Amino acid sequence: MKGSVELVLVDFDDTLVDTAPRFQNARRGLFALLKAEGFDEEVVSRLHHEVVDPLMIERHGLGPRRLEHSFRETYVRVCELFGRGPVAEIADRCLELGRSVAGTPPMLDGALDALRRLSATLPTAIYTQAADREYQLACVRESMVVGIIPEERVMIRERKTVAAFRETLAHFGVEEPHTALMIGNSVRSDINPALEAGSRAILIETAEPWHFDVVDPVHDDFVRVPSFVDAVNLLLGTGG
Repeated sequence: MKGSVELVLVDFDDTLVDTAPRFQNARRGLFALLKAEGFDEEVVSRLHHEVVDPLMIERHGLGPRRLEHSFRETYVRVCELFGRGPVAEIADRCLELGRSVAGTPPMLDGALDALRRLSATLPTAIYTQAADREYQLACVRESMVVGIIPEERVMIRERKTVAAFRETLAHFGVEEPHTALMIGNSVRSDINPALEAGSRAILIETAEPWHFDVVDPVHDDFVRVPSFVDAVNLLLGTGG
């Protein structure tokens, strides 16, 4: 990519670690459970994605710990919609499915080595979001990322807004936004805030993006690649 790079900000979930399958499988389990209870799966999916989960994000923030509330509330709401009373046993099973997503996700193939190569060449920091900072920091530590990126260069925000992005640039001493570059898998949380702040961005395209992340980019002046390894190879001008 053309132009000097003063700072590369790297997302954590689904950029360096494989978070999505655990969440997707839990949601599939929820929808299958409620289908077996006689509820229309399309109605359940729409209610969960469009009504309940956004509400739980507002109440409990981003991160896995909201899902126990979100899954149980999806069941309660769909019962109300169909004029049925919730069954305690089913509500508890929904809650447990939500809890099943917690824990440090596995590293994506080649991500640690690519991060090591990147940080050895360009100033690099981890930029991630979570409602529970200590939980997220524990995941970053357990993934061995802090063996490459010092903990003081791990920035955890409750939400990755444009304001948070600009504050992060200032924290790392970047005065000209166009010299910073964001690498991440979310158009909503990674790409759009960077572009709106005047920075550059590389989107890691995932096969099955989270429903919440599927928004239009503010403009198309950014790069799309299949993986973090490809993003690093592009930045460093190296092959696969």
